Amino acid sequence: MKRTEFVEKVAARLDQSKKDATEFVTWLEDTIVATVKSGDELVLQIGKFVLVKREAREGKNPLTGEKIKIPAKIVPKFRPNKKFKEEVGGAKKPAPKK
Repeated sequence: MKRTEFVEKVAARLDQSKKDATEFVTWLEDTIVATVKSGDELVLQIGKFVLVKREAREGKNPLTGEKIKIPAKIVPKFRPNKKFKEEVGGAKKPAPKK
């Protein structure tokens, strides 16, 4: 689903204009980015958005095979909760009993 389709669904669900729904979606995106950027976690019913530090490591240039140093950096990450994973098929469900 693209952003415009998401905006249309939000507008229909909230019985609002597409303009108002677009403003809401933009606000939501900006709030998520600002919260995570500040170092806070944002916990929603589907999971949480966090910042994770990746340590410096050694990698390999795929074109030349030459070893390179990859610097440490902080990256955003989404950690889905159990219910979300189960709903979208990311968690293994127990095999049915016979």
